[in-house]
Amino acid sequence: MASSVNASFEIGGVRVQPLGPHLVRIEQRGPAGFEDRETFTVQNRAGDAVAARETRMDGNVRIETANYRVVVPERADTLAGVRVESAAGETLCVLSNAMLAKRFLPEPSALPAVWVLGDAPRVVPSARGALPPPEGEENAASGWDLGNDAPDVYVFFPAASGYARFRADFLRLTGGIPLVPLYALGLWYSRYYAYDEQTALGVIDRFRRAAIPLDVFVADTDWRVGASCGYAVNEELFPDMARFVRQAHERQVRVMLNDHPEPKGTSALDPEELRFRQRGLTSLLEKGVDLWWFDRNWHTHLQAPAPGLDKEVWGMRLYRDVTQAFRPGQRPLIMSNVDGINNGRLDAPSHPAAHRFPVWWTGDTCAEWSYLRMGVSNGVASGIVSLLPYVHEDLGGHHGQPDPELYVRFMQFGAFAPVTRIHCTTKVHRYPWEYGQDVERIVGDFFRLRYRLLPMLYAAAFAAHRSGTPLLRRCDLEWPEHPEAADSSQYLLGDDLLVAPIVEPARDGENALRTVWIPPGEWQDLWTGHMYRGPALVGATSALDQVPVYARAGGIVLSAPQRQTTGSATWPELVVDAFAPREDQTQTRWLYEDDGISTAYERGECVRTECTLRQQGGATEVRIAPGPKPRKLTLRIHLPTGAQAHADGCSVLWPAECRAAGLFLGRGEPPPPEAGPIMEWIGEVDASREAVFRIAWTAG
Repeated sequence: MASSVNASFEIGGVRVQPLGPHLVRIEQRGPAGFEDRETFTVQNRAGDAVAARETRMDGNVRIETANYRVVVPERADTLAGVRVESAAGETLCVLSNAMLAKRFLPEPSALPAVWVLGDAPRVVPSARGALPPPEGEENAASGWDLGNDAPDVYVFFPAASGYARFRADFLRLTGGIPLVPLYALGLWYSRYYAYDEQTALGVIDRFRRAAIPLDVFVADTDWRVGASCGYAVNEELFPDMARFVRQAHERQVRVMLNDHPEPKGTSALDPEELRFRQRGLTSLLEKGVDLWWFDRNWHTHLQAPAPGLDKEVWGMRLYRDVTQAFRPGQRPLIMSNVDGINNGRLDAPSHPAAHRFPVWWTGDTCAEWSYLRMGVSNGVASGIVSLLPYVHEDLGGHHGQPDPELYVRFMQFGAFAPVTRIHCTTKVHRYPWEYGQDVERIVGDFFRLRYRLLPMLYAAAFAAHRSGTPLLRRCDLEWPEHPEAADSSQYLLGDDLLVAPIVEPARDGENALRTVWIPPGEWQDLWTGHMYRGPALVGATSALDQVPVYARAGGIVLSAPQRQTTGSATWPELVVDAFAPREDQTQTRWLYEDDGISTAYERGECVRTECTLRQQGGATEVRIAPGPKPRKLTLRIHLPTGAQAHADGCSVLWPAECRAAGLFLGRGEPPPPEAGPIMEWIGEVDASREAVFRIAWTAG
């Protein structure tokens, strides 16, 4: 019997590596031996300390830890027949090559005893990644090693570890989700249309005149000669691409170009292919273009570097590596097809490394209600089953012209989506102003609201980077014990807003109807002020200018004054909406700030400011921790319906002014009819001291 901590155990042609209390690697020897290098899929095998011992009995070798054991035949030369057991000896799975296939990640409400990740194909990247080799160092695979492939699996124990630990182990193994630049959370405008320099700038200016915020303008494929492949600019449309990009930047709008990449060379790793791709993509980045849309296309497309490593995830890495090499100090951003979603239909799991390359779109959809329903479901479910937190739709659908109602409902979902990108094909449009003043106002209001919510959205993006928590949080992430919580047609946006997009048309002359599952606790309808106690199913009615949104009692929603562009990820003016609960509790939320664009956050150059709401007895207390600089603060404490605030119980330690107010999400409207009192403080807060606010109240 042998016992050790963090040891590897070799049994014939099989190696067992315990990587933590709920994770073990089981690997078959490859042509060049066991593999310790980073692979395309697996970046980090440094697990938590775990003690394991080896025993031999009846022709088997048993590797045993406190939580699991692996039983391997003494003369094993393949993984076939290797058993994974519980600590008590119950067989949980018997390994086979079928387990190497891609699979959806487990869901919080249905955690299996074991879940297996196959590193297949096992490909070892060059130290340069997907960049071409220098002259004189060329080889057929540009430094990538495809010669040591062998069955290699990682067995997780989600039911025993719990969902949060499973997700943390998965991300530690396969790599984290990058923090997107702040501008990615703004509005994108896109259309498959032969814009020229003046008409493109005219669209940007039209958004500005309508006071509809805009951050990204997308020139689809007509910017190039031939309108499909290659990197030569069509100078009849853009006689000076650098000038166009510069003029867009002067309007605080970034430019994305679409690429339909045709293959070059004999393989995906041929130096000719990599050199052509880097030169082509970089030639436009040198002109100031900000980001690339890698369109896998359906007819002409990249080759895959190895069977099973599909063009979708290969292209994600290729475009990321080229962009990162050109701007090494900035966060690369690539838009690519979701691996596994084809024109809006979820067909297959994504590659387990795809989450490292945001953002993703679901393909060419249609202006139909069924596609809106699929779009909501795809955006919500992908954050769980694929750990892709930035899956999004062509808002309005790629094909067809939506009627005003469908158009508005698409855009409303987009305002609460991880990426807000309007898109369509040629000969149709998606301009808000083409639908008349009422629709333009409604759509504009929701996009303006999104920009006010940027502090909350950016904190959610940081949470996705830090822990894998998606921006659209299906309710079973928090309440897995409730079957209704697994509904992918509604979600938490950030921590405290429950959003239920309208995905069905209204009956003639009536408001739209839908069923909403209200989670445990109290939730306030932000349109009516009505307080619902969950868990409960309720019927929601929404006029065209509304969508069901509820705030958690005990929650905090962070927002900022109106912006027309995302600007910097700092919030010198902050709005804090705190929703007082009836029961005693404490909730902490975080404001996140950095420069919004660089990779400095990876070195810790960022600021997290703690915001805490504490309800105890008949008093609500809000604390705002010191920040990096003084800031103007607007604090609103929303009291429950019927509550009576006590003026003599209002203690504002910093600043000094206290008054009643009536505001709905910063739109300056009166409070909803059933809402309770709203107490508001406005003033400057010192960067060196904590701001503390207290108010006493009694329930009505």
